[in-house]
Amino acid sequence: MEQSKQNLIKILLIVNLVISTCAAIGVGYVAYKQSTSPNFSEMRSRGDGQMFPGNGQFQPGQFQPGQGQSDQN
Repeated sequence: MEQSKQNLIKILLIVNLVISTCAAIGVGYVAYKQSTSPNFSEMRSRGDGQMFPGNGQFQPGQFQPGQGQSDQN
């Protein structure tokens, strides 16, 4: 009985070590990926910062949110 308890504790300690190692590797990977990706403030905007041409209004023929594709036929 005592031997089986010791074996169970050893197995659980090994499983705990494996899970902790995987978690540490995952956290390190996420931290590395975030440090290498550009921040949103560093990204340049497209079109010299204008979302729409002209005075900012939708031009005819552009897709407007809320309209389906079938509405433009």
